[in-house]
Amino acid sequence: MKIMKIWIKTIIMLVVLNPLIALNASSNETGVNKYSISTNWQTLPANASHAVDVFFLYPTTYFPDIKSNSSAYSPIWNQTIRQAQADPSISTQVASKSSVFNKAGTNLYVPYFQQAAGLYVLEALLWKTNEANRAAANLALEIAYKDVENAFDYFLSHYSKDDNNNNPRPFILAGHSQGSNLLLMLLQRRFSDATLRERLVAAYVIGWSITADDISNYPALSQLGICSSRVQTGCIITYNTQQNPGDFSQTGPSPTGIVQANAYSVNPLTWAASGPNEMETTAVPATENLGALFYKFQPPVNPQLGPPPGGRLAEGQVWPTWKKYLIGGVDVDAVVIANFTGAQNNQGALVIDPTALPKPGNYQNLNAPYNLLPGWYHNYDYSFFFFNLELNVMDRIASYYIGRYEVATKKWTVY
Repeated sequence: MKIMKIWIKTIIMLVVLNPLIALNASSNETGVNKYSISTNWQTLPANASHAVDVFFLYPTTYFPDIKSNSSAYSPIWNQTIRQAQADPSISTQVASKSSVFNKAGTNLYVPYFQQAAGLYVLEALLWKTNEANRAAANLALEIAYKDVENAFDYFLSHYSKDDNNNNPRPFILAGHSQGSNLLLMLLQRRFSDATLRERLVAAYVIGWSITADDISNYPALSQLGICSSRVQTGCIITYNTQQNPGDFSQTGPSPTGIVQANAYSVNPLTWAASGPNEMETTAVPATENLGALFYKFQPPVNPQLGPPPGGRLAEGQVWPTWKKYLIGGVDVDAVVIANFTGAQNNQGALVIDPTALPKPGNYQNLNAPYNLLPGWYHNYDYSFFFFNLELNVMDRIASYYIGRYEVATKKWTVY
């Protein structure tokens, strides 16, 4: 996409600063070999016994204090691998989002990567409130992307294959926020390869926009296309949840949202796609929502609902009652709310009515800044539609198998 275009100056900086990337690793291994070290993966399956893999990239959890208002890059723009390994927010983000893939029976792979300072990247490249930092932000994204690409290459060559006969396995790509931004870059740059497209069940590029410019400028994206039905495979799912239709400028007086102009949106309640500046004919009612899931996390990370311990209840808030739920074979403390919210694709956004959200998931109980109006619900893109996503993963995997993959023999079939 246009905001990801790297200036010549930035490319030169990347070459000059390439040793810096190695220094940010957690060992002397660099490049693809860095991911031969198991501690450089946040999640690896204990036993990759399932027929489909998931390569997942977590959202931004790194918020340094960058004072400089210039294009000069410094290491603070990227989280090191060591810092990532010690970052508790990464574990909670992975748990709350990647768990939608568990019930389908998948092998989960989550690499640590040198994520960029997300807020500053948005200010420089999306919101354009600090364009002086544009070159540094582009370079920070390139450093993060290089880790992702190296991890993906190691995943392909060492993990995503059958142990018995070395046949490659189908895979799902998934992410959120910065993770989805980096996945989009991976799709743009690597998925002109027909072999990779053939293995792709679907790409869940949630919490980041895919625009008309993206589709027209990158042949790989037009070859993949936006998913427009519940069972379509080899395509891309994208949506961003907010109160008002339109791009990020509609989320308040100051830029906060993620939606870009001329974006596509896929409604997770119907899996219908809407193109740039289009609106679904009717809003899908909350009765089509199979349920939202909110996790209770342990300190230092706050739960997804309600004020932290000792916090004061605002008007309209109620304390959540946490219960044990079996999610992906794991007992978790959570709140599940059926028929949580309806949704409608509208001018690139997935629009919901926050005033209709039921307690204890009412908007006042959401974590700041998502408890304000006009609302955007970036951190809840997975949570609000958890069980629809979970079912859809199973549907797309089943659809992928038809005519492509024989589960019993685990061999590719010929059309």
